[in-house]
Amino acid sequence: MHLLLGRPGKRADAAADETSRHLHHVRRAFDGAARWLPPVTPDSVAHDGPLGSAVEASGAVIDLIRGHRDGTGAPVTPYALAFTTRSARAYHLRHASGILHSASRIVHSVSQTVDNRNASIRLQTASVSLQYASVQARHTSADANPALAAFPQALPLTPVPALLTDPLTRAAGRIRDDCEQLGRVAYETLHGRSVQPLSGSDLQLITRWRSLGTMLAGRLLVQAATEVPDEVGTSLRSCADHFRSAARVWRDVQERWARVVDVDDPRIRPRLPRPSYEMVRRGQVSRMPLGTVPHPAVEIARASALRAGRLLFGGDWDPDSGGGPPRTRPAPEIVADSGGVAELAQTVYRVTVADWQIAVAVPQAVTAIEHRLVTDVPEHCPADHPYRFYQLHGHQLERIRTPFQRVCAAQQAAAQSLLATAPDIGMDTSRAVLDAAAHRHITAQTWASVPSPGPAGRGPIVPPPVTLGRGTRV
Repeated sequence: MHLLLGRPGKRADAAADETSRHLHHVRRAFDGAARWLPPVTPDSVAHDGPLGSAVEASGAVIDLIRGHRDGTGAPVTPYALAFTTRSARAYHLRHASGILHSASRIVHSVSQTVDNRNASIRLQTASVSLQYASVQARHTSADANPALAAFPQALPLTPVPALLTDPLTRAAGRIRDDCEQLGRVAYETLHGRSVQPLSGSDLQLITRWRSLGTMLAGRLLVQAATEVPDEVGTSLRSCADHFRSAARVWRDVQERWARVVDVDDPRIRPRLPRPSYEMVRRGQVSRMPLGTVPHPAVEIARASALRAGRLLFGGDWDPDSGGGPPRTRPAPEIVADSGGVAELAQTVYRVTVADWQIAVAVPQAVTAIEHRLVTDVPEHCPADHPYRFYQLHGHQLERIRTPFQRVCAAQQAAAQSLLATAPDIGMDTSRAVLDAAAHRHITAQTWASVPSPGPAGRGPIVPPPVTLGRGTRV
């Protein structure tokens, strides 16, 4: 607990320091008691049961926080900075208070059963210090940020492919994980911390899959609209319209990349004619370099779109298979496999967050590789240029960058419309509050705001406990 309270932020906080001081006294008392007690063996029962589970849960929280920073301590997601605030420290203090109170009672009970008087006195001292720490933590946690209950995991950038054998009941959860990974890619790209920078071919493929994924997310909302009352269904269909608009903006971005080639990674390129004998003789032809290994974000974006499509059309859906329009699954099955309307809306909301973060970061990625981008569009080819391809002009680069501002606006509009409907469908908005704070570390643009609580007739929305790893709840 001492490590947990001292780790999240580096700002001086008298409240947390006072609690930590009491915990320091506890550790000294435990060390003194240990000299009068038999040593604990590794296979002792103390390592199992509820106490062992509590230790593991605390360790999971510490690992969760550390996962949002790299080995040097630099953030790899915008959410890492959430723990540098006073309200985040107060959040830890609030939850620590109950744990410390329970620990105090346990230590007091143990002190009554120990035969050695020296150990018993020191354990009683530890119990009193734990009680003081609990009271101090409770007293200073008034400004705790409850949205931290929705704090996400910083998942590694290892793509999880969308397999035909994957159960559809896991599709929504997998989509949310994909969005967390894409958000990490965007933040690392924005701050130049990517181990593998995005190439021009990567950006074109990601744009294609995000366009498809956004359109499918809107279709999922249309299906969910049939499972709620008419008034709420109308609101969800209006949200779907915003997603369709966002998908059209993504398609516009995709079209502007047409006939643009990254010379270091020409996986995506126009079909080239065979060179003439004269061109070969003059040395105007060289072998096209081989494309690099795709960035993990390409497979993540593809898998996310596939999962959304299979949730909508069935487990064997493939956008590249051709054929006629696929048949949509029954709406009740889609909603049930998604975990209900509220969970489906939460999944779709995560899509807007990931797309917005990508749209903010892509112009930075384009700037980093603009010297490698060429095109063969004849209208802007410089006079007397001897080759078919030429480097993009400044106005052509701006034509690629500019649409991403519209993508950001479209995704914010989609998120705002969905959050406005959240009270009616029981969607938890804790994550949206966390996003609004985290996105301020990315750009001065204000993220979609969370609506105030509705009329008294609506029940309160209770955020679920966050799950870490394999079922550890905090």
